[in-house]
Amino acid sequence: MARSFWGNYSFMHAFSPSRAASGGILAIWDVDLISHNHVSVHDGFVVIEAVWVRSGLQVNFIVVYAPQGLSKKRLLWIDIYNFISNSSGECIIMGDFNEVRDESERMGSKFYMFSARVFNDFINSLNLVDVPLGGPRFTWSDKWGSKFSKLDRFLVTEGFLEFFPHLSAMVLDKNIPDRRPILLLEHRVDYGPTPFRIFHSWFDMEGFDDIVRETWATSVVDLDLTNPWVIFKKKLQFLKSKIREWNSKHWDMAASKRKNLQDLVEPIDVRLMEDEGSATLREQRVSLLKEISDLDHLAQVDLAQKAKIQWGHRRG
Repeated sequence: MARSFWGNYSFMHAFSPSRAASGGILAIWDVDLISHNHVSVHDGFVVIEAVWVRSGLQVNFIVVYAPQGLSKKRLLWIDIYNFISNSSGECIIMGDFNEVRDESERMGSKFYMFSARVFNDFINSLNLVDVPLGGPRFTWSDKWGSKFSKLDRFLVTEGFLEFFPHLSAMVLDKNIPDRRPILLLEHRVDYGPTPFRIFHSWFDMEGFDDIVRETWATSVVDLDLTNPWVIFKKKLQFLKSKIREWNSKHWDMAASKRKNLQDLVEPIDVRLMEDEGSATLREQRVSLLKEISDLDHLAQVDLAQKAKIQWGHRRG
């Protein structure tokens, strides 16, 4: 069954079986990238103690499926806390925590402040970093589209981010009834020296090709100049200034567009919660979330490149 998910034989897996109505946990990893030392199965979580082959980093992968009751969740947080406190290496905790951190992460169901406080205390006690999620706000919804929650996330130790400083996570479109998959990746690119800073996301933006062509064709330089290299540098400076103006206007428009899209999603969610949704309304919601996700993706690509540039400057 694990191989049917993975597609080849280059993997190992660990699992915790389902219990009563509660589902189980299945973790699969590429043996060429992750060399595991030990696997342990606990109540509510599975631990793979391993070495990330390419970096030599010792990592504890902790896959969680939290129970419903507060008392059981509190025991789970204690068990994970004790494991991390007594282990070496960095940690990444992932899965269904069955808990939210604040009221904004839940819609259509009651928010329990005390339960959220216990969860936040667990995160803060280990100085864990909650990796921000791009895309849709919620990772879970009931089959009627009346309740929404952010139950799934990635929590990492601060040392993990030192090795992978460009981490980002994206909530993807749903492909199973009540859950959205989340993709965690590090977008690291060596951009190398360039004549001036240019963001790769610009090539995916409408109007960028036009502003470059039109500016280059219409830029005016001193008619007394005869040196081709000087003329080229003058035209390049003019182009840079125009691109800066265009980029500033574009992101102002993008921010405004994202807010408008989110404002359109909110009333749809309210109608779905009140069981007034139709198939057309749900399709409209999916389309709006896709546009938000596309905007978030472009912003994350820029953030990754900015981090790379800053890292290069510090190193230099």
